Amino acid sequence: MAHDIARSLTASAADAADPANGERPYRLGILGGTFDPPHIGHVALARLCIEHLELDELVWIPTGQSWQKGDDVTPAADRLAMTELAAQALSDTRALVHASRMEVDRAGPSYTVDTVHELREHYGPNASLAWLMGADQLLRLHTWHGWQALFAHVHLCVATRPGFDLAELDGPVRQELAQRRASTDLIQSMPSGRMWIDQTLAVDLSSTALRQRLAAGQPADDQLPSGVAHYIASRGLYRPTQSDLPIPARPQTDLS
Repeated sequence: MAHDIARSLTASAADAADPANGERPYRLGILGGTFDPPHIGHVALARLCIEHLELDELVWIPTGQSWQKGDDVTPAADRLAMTELAAQALSDTRALVHASRMEVDRAGPSYTVDTVHELREHYGPNASLAWLMGADQLLRLHTWHGWQALFAHVHLCVATRPGFDLAELDGPVRQELAQRRASTDLIQSMPSGRMWIDQTLAVDLSSTALRQRLAAGQPADDQLPSGVAHYIASRGLYRPTQSDLPIPARPQTDLS
């Protein structure tokens, strides 16, 4: 993470507080994903967690080579640039907010369990590290490589839409939630191992649906941070390829 240290507080500062002495731990929020593209739902999730968890720092981490989504994603350089622009939408919050290229620069597939292990080594044993996610990620959590090992390094903090039914979760995930569910006070004071669920996030957007909307030439600026919308337009991202365009109708010819 040498390339990111200049963008964040030092590891020694993050690890200086000792909860055993009643000192307040450093609090880091981690928002990972493909971000293809990052949208206002991601920003709303980040803002909610910054406020409720009183985060000192929030880092956005776009995936490099996603092991679940294969190669059918926008180039990492574009997704990183869009993520940096989305992070600027949170400049008015209490937290230091920035994007990291740690997964973009990693060779091979991106596994969350490797990322949180690296972050824990950087921020030390005392910092409270919270991996932030939405309902869709929570529903797929049981498919993540080594997902149960995440709790050794981070908390899992989830913001879902109102009315989200926790019964939809896979059995092992429901069991972990029953054992690990905690208040924000515990999340803030402990390094890792707990789960927190907030079910008040009203924004429910899908990057997949956004890409389809943009590919169809429909406006979507109201669903994107302004910097991201401008970047997409300037780069011509998500436009339909020639193979996606409908075949024009053959003109009728009167041969009579």
